[in-house]
Amino acid sequence: MSIRRTLALAGAAALASSMVLAGAQGAAAVGATASPSTAPSQADKAAAQTLDLSVHGVPDTFIAGGEAREFTYKINNPSKHDDAFYPLLKFKNKAASLKGKDLKVEYQLPGEKWQTGVVAPGGDGDDGGVLTLLGSIGPDGNVTDDSLLVVNRGKSLTIKVRVSFTADAPLGKAGVVPVVYAAELDDNTHLPVNNGTFSCEGIRGAGFTIKKASPTTSPTASPTHTGKPSPTATTSPTATHSPTATASPTATATSTATATATSTSTATATATATATATAPAPTTGAPTASPTASASTAAPAPSGSSTDAQQPIDFPVTVPTVTPPKITQAGVTKAKAAADNTDKALAATGGGDHTTAIAATGGAVLVAGVGTLVVLRRRKSAQQG
Repeated sequence: MSIRRTLALAGAAALASSMVLAGAQGAAAVGATASPSTAPSQADKAAAQTLDLSVHGVPDTFIAGGEAREFTYKINNPSKHDDAFYPLLKFKNKAASLKGKDLKVEYQLPGEKWQTGVVAPGGDGDDGGVLTLLGSIGPDGNVTDDSLLVVNRGKSLTIKVRVSFTADAPLGKAGVVPVVYAAELDDNTHLPVNNGTFSCEGIRGAGFTIKKASPTTSPTASPTHTGKPSPTATTSPTATHSPTATASPTATATSTATATATSTSTATATATATATATAPAPTTGAPTASPTASASTAAPAPSGSSTDAQQPIDFPVTVPTVTPPKITQAGVTKAKAAADNTDKALAATGGGDHTTAIAATGGAVLVAGVGTLVVLRRRKSAQQG
């Protein structure tokens, strides 16, 4: 095969590879910006809200009085404008009897420490549930500006959440749905274009069951010394013996007798008994050891099976009807600056976006292909000249 033919084939291959990589980059970019195709709830249509809300990893079982369990709450903004919002979660049980005192909610924003959520103003009993604010309430009883967040266009925010229920929490079916009170921001002034609206993603909530703990008891042998010393002992004898030994100490003065008894039954237990003698001589005979069962409760375990697969909610959860918090200019300014700084930091570290690397590789291959074709053309012209 001639050198000219070889170079021509190499140039064509490089050009084809560049076109494939460029196509892959374009597909990746489309996939990164496309929003999931899901049917919006009636509440979202009414509120004309564009934020995409979801919870992930919600356990299918919580134990009343048990430890907190964790999941994540994601706010995605696939729109062409920035949004300011207050993040909330609505908890409700099927009997509509859940109250704020029945649960504790903690949350963690990216790069921050765990904080305790609070019941939103008017949220205890809203729609038979508990509307919880992932933020704070000021001394005036209003939501603080620091609770306001901003998610820029095309970006998302993930909040870690952990929840526990008290021992008195109502048992049975329950669920949690993500909620925001949000306002679109003007592209130039970055100020809210309206007062904001509630959005409640009931279709993306998660159901779970609140169950009673199932304690397990493990008996522990605790030998008890039952010998009765006689009064008026004047010495302090210390006797170490096994339960089958016969001890006959004689004493004439007040004393404190310490006996260490070791017994072996189904379990080996060692106990030290201290008694104050008040008689001239202890009763002759063998002290006996009587095991006493002491219950130790292990970590609460769910009663019944648990797969921890996220479950749907089988009862309705509506948009909150409480008085909404105010979205202030000061809060928006601070939240917008924080969001911009976070986005810049992610951009500086790559942000997990591989489309730039794909584009660079495709561009390099394209340049190489074009260069090869130019060399071939020049060589052909030189030979013909």
